[in-house]
Amino acid sequence: MAQPLDVLFLVRSLHVGGAERQLSLLAMQMHAVGHRVRVVVFYAGGDFEADLAAAGVPVISLNKGGRWDVLPFFRRLLAVLRQTRPAIVHAYLPMANVVATFATRWTGIGTLVWGVRASDFNPAALGWMGRLEYALETALSRYAALIVCNSQRGLAIAAKKGFPPAKLLCIPNGVDTQRFRPDAAARRQQRAAWGVDECHVVFGLVGRIDPVKNHAGFLVAAAQLVESCPAARFVVAGYDPAGRRPALQQQAVTLGIADRMIWQDGTQAMPAVYNGLDWLVSASHSEGSPNVLGEAMACGVPGITTDTGDAAWLLAEGGYVVPVGDTAALAAALRQAYATGGAALASPRARVEQVFSAGNLLTNTESALRAVQPKGN
Repeated sequence: MAQPLDVLFLVRSLHVGGAERQLSLLAMQMHAVGHRVRVVVFYAGGDFEADLAAAGVPVISLNKGGRWDVLPFFRRLLAVLRQTRPAIVHAYLPMANVVATFATRWTGIGTLVWGVRASDFNPAALGWMGRLEYALETALSRYAALIVCNSQRGLAIAAKKGFPPAKLLCIPNGVDTQRFRPDAAARRQQRAAWGVDECHVVFGLVGRIDPVKNHAGFLVAAAQLVESCPAARFVVAGYDPAGRRPALQQQAVTLGIADRMIWQDGTQAMPAVYNGLDWLVSASHSEGSPNVLGEAMACGVPGITTDTGDAAWLLAEGGYVVPVGDTAALAAALRQAYATGGAALASPRARVEQVFSAGNLLTNTESALRAVQPKGN
């Protein structure tokens, strides 16, 4: 093996999310092949910490005390950098990118690598903090040695935003195809738990309950199927960090589809959830490379997705693509999927193995980081 890489990953937390899942997968892969890897989090207690600990990857918490814990938190990060002295500091997501920039420039420790995970996201949706992060990222982007985007669309938007084009690189997400795979027994058990059988056609939107995922649009589209598609059932599966599920459940009652809905809490048993579906639906307003789409496809489940990020490129011939925010088009795709049952679609799993594999993620990342790691480290 060539000289091992020496990487410190920095992220806000390891709670369930697409970026957090990808960071954890990559860190475990890198550790398994002999690289020196540490993961530093602003806030402790994330779901993926157990996976990293089991794999032997150190997780260091900065124990941030909230939004206004700024200077003490920053001093703790500087102390970690001085103690661990990584060759590369690889941040994920806007605020971690910004904080890592100040920390590496203050200490002179670590080549700075950014991770950009969104594509056409509107920072105004997060209020003043989102706008501040957006402006700071743009202003500080010149200090990163490498900016890794997980979608070609995200890369193009970053360049348009003002990030240095020569520093931008697209590395698509990866899926652990050993964990996410077709499983007939898991399918039977999951559908039994949901109270559905093989005569039902189950559409599922998987992901944290957040406005950007457009659960409300999914419910409106679902309501347009209830009379013409009597065997259709709809799953909403994911964590609810802000307590938005009750409002969605009330919307389902108002739309007259409450008896067609299945509400699944966030869970680490996602392979079973995907296997229980007939169709994975991504109604998002914004994505980079949607993990849930790749994971479902690895389980052999076709998709219906809005045309955001690189979703259409990933899906290819394995499902249906609709315009972002077009509820009527989403309903039409659901109806077509219900009628055809996926006949004549390309193999979703074969597509993931071709372009979205965990092996590709590791190989591409190793190559990119070797190009910026200082010689002798």
